[in-house]
Amino acid sequence: MNLKRAGRIGLVAGAVVAAAVIPTSPAAALNYGYGPWYNSSKGAVAYFEKHGDHIKICDVKTDGWYANIYIYDETAKRFQIDLSDTKNDGHCHYSSAADGGYFNLPENHWFKMTVNVTRGGGSERIKSYEIYNNA
Repeated sequence: MNLKRAGRIGLVAGAVVAAAVIPTSPAAALNYGYGPWYNSSKGAVAYFEKHGDHIKICDVKTDGWYANIYIYDETAKRFQIDLSDTKNDGHCHYSSAADGGYFNLPENHWFKMTVNVTRGGGSERIKSYEIYNNA
């Protein structure tokens, strides 16, 4: 094998190893069944996937407000989850049933999911969505 070919093989092998160790977000390859859901000012966007109860909330506007999703279990008549993303920095906040506790949404329940933006004591609750969690 000549030196030129050995160098190319080394570059390809190095690229394959580098690609294998690059971290990705926990839900990067997930196809969300619901969303994008925006609030009216489009400062927050949320997604939901029934299989595994995956929730993603993103602050998408640099304006001093942060993004929230409030999830209320309408069947059990109780608050379930409050998930926030506090900065428009390209990173979102994720949760799933694997996180346990209240993140594991009960099956065969109706949920109201409200996407809002919040700053200080004020909140702008504009968009709510109802989902029947049967997966």
